[in-house]
Amino acid sequence: MPASRFQAVALTLAALAAESATATTPTYEAEPVLGATTLVRPALMSGPGFEVDPHVEIRGYMAHFTLDTPVGPLQAESVEILADRIAELPALEALDKVSQSDAFLGAAGDSAQQTARGIGQVLRHPIATLKGIPAGVARYFGKRIGKFGRQAQSLSDRTAREFGSSGNPYPRADGPMTEARAIDRREAAARDPASGKAWYERAGAEAGRELKRQVKYGQVRRELAERLGIDPYTSNPYLAERLDQLAWAGSGGRFVASTAIGSIGGVGGLAVAYGGRLNEIVWKLDPEQIRERNARLLKRHCHDELLMREFLRRGVFTPTLQTALVDALDALQPRSGGDALLELAMSVHSELEARYLVNSLALVVDRLGPRAHGGTLVIVGAGLAYDSNDGERLLPLPVDYLAWTDEVAGFIDRGDFRDPRKTVAITGTATPRSLRELTERGWSIETGLRGNEENLALAGPDRSCRPVPDETTSHC
Repeated sequence: MPASRFQAVALTLAALAAESATATTPTYEAEPVLGATTLVRPALMSGPGFEVDPHVEIRGYMAHFTLDTPVGPLQAESVEILADRIAELPALEALDKVSQSDAFLGAAGDSAQQTARGIGQVLRHPIATLKGIPAGVARYFGKRIGKFGRQAQSLSDRTAREFGSSGNPYPRADGPMTEARAIDRREAAARDPASGKAWYERAGAEAGRELKRQVKYGQVRRELAERLGIDPYTSNPYLAERLDQLAWAGSGGRFVASTAIGSIGGVGGLAVAYGGRLNEIVWKLDPEQIRERNARLLKRHCHDELLMREFLRRGVFTPTLQTALVDALDALQPRSGGDALLELAMSVHSELEARYLVNSLALVVDRLGPRAHGGTLVIVGAGLAYDSNDGERLLPLPVDYLAWTDEVAGFIDRGDFRDPRKTVAITGTATPRSLRELTERGWSIETGLRGNEENLALAGPDRSCRPVPDETTSHC
């Protein structure tokens, strides 16, 4: 064959190969920017004291909203958090009114208030906390999680962390004074490196009085939150700042914050932000008591003592989210997998990721009901699945908008999901491409599975898709 013909044939074969590769190479969806009303009802777009940006970016399968309010911009990293932020606005308005009252202004000038400020920076600066849009919950579709349990620790590292998680009476930030303790310790160490003791470790009447005042601060803060029906550990920066201000004033003894709240008309019954998702113990118990309570429940389902202590004291879960996860686990009553769940919980990096894990468990409980008891929690890559006691593998996906990205495709195509009896439960919506790809892989699909609180915010009805035997399409 002449060289020229050989070259022509080679080029033709190369072109055909390239065309074939292009035809078989899967194309994936990019996460879009959507109109907010495709995810929530128009009624949530604006109201007294707020307006929601109509353009919503989907990142990490969660919708990221921006609210304009009289006190400044607020970020809401999911539909769920958007509902919370809007419902918190009446409480924010009430706290603003109290903070402008003569009673509060008089109490705020008390020397005890100045003492509190001198110990540490008590009042937060909310604008500085708005650091842009987070990455959503894409990490849960990853290939693996970091290990924190017995099998992954050297003896020396494990011993050090066990001491650290049990030896420090204040190992994590539950309130603003944790920061003050750290500042006090650093200052003491600078003055006397040999001592390095914090104020709560030193004897003296003044330290004792300050400790009692800080205990009172936490109590007042929780009472205020209960009166307003809000999470005392809310991540709403403006609300947290005002709770701090009133709690410090109330802990001085000259200002009764709950009475001041009650004097404002229309405040009663503001408990709409969290509905039935907020366990009232977060109002009644202090963080240490909550940890003790949650430890007792965890021991029913977990065995690794270090993991339990790490989760209760060092994770990013607030006492509210910690309690919600423990309650959901106890309601689930799994036969095994509790330690694996804590491994996953200890890898969480943000409130949004913590909420995702809590909502995953709640979704399993709601979806399976009594059938959930006696099943097994399973870690798949960096995600969570559940094997019911009757042989179904359930994949809970509490996301706002599921697009068929390359990471979702890789996660779904794992060998862990070869079982023919498998269901994916999605709280929000999924693209037609996602529904088609899941159906072709034999999944039963349920979408629009939000709780009653969030259903008020959703646009569009619930939908369910289940593959029919001998058919390749689902009926929705």
